[in-house]
Amino acid sequence: MLNKLAVSIKKEKGFTIIETIIVLMVILVLLSAAVLPFPKLAANFEKEKFLNQLQADLFLAQSYAAAKQEVVEVRFIRANNCYVIRSAALFSDMAIQRELPDTMQYAESSLANLSFLPNGNTTSFGTVRFKYRDRLISVVFQIGKGRFYVKEE
Repeated sequence: MLNKLAVSIKKEKGFTIIETIIVLMVILVLLSAAVLPFPKLAANFEKEKFLNQLQADLFLAQSYAAAKQEVVEVRFIRANNCYVIRSAALFSDMAIQRELPDTMQYAESSLANLSFLPNGNTTSFGTVRFKYRDRLISVVFQIGKGRFYVKEE
């Protein structure tokens, strides 16, 4: 029995070094094709993350104003490349400051300050534009109910 096992082991042949290298090269080519678009996807993810965070912060400001019956101010500060959301009340804990990602910058805008009233409406309307690579992204605040939407140009 042991003799048969030793003979069967000697009959088995492994892969040659050439076969192994060819298989590894094919795997490397397939992996490199999958990794090439990754930087573009990462930058697009950063843009989407920023826009989602901005929308969430604006909804938070609007709901905070309605829940606490306070005026909440939103300021877009071009010099610091950030936006600040805070309550107009003296002793309030509502304060948010967010930096824009390196890939996003402020462009020309018709709105620098925005306030949410205690009923959730805004005091003004206009557009805040951000430049992302060679495209413009607009956040449009509508008159009335404090609604806004994001539009890529």
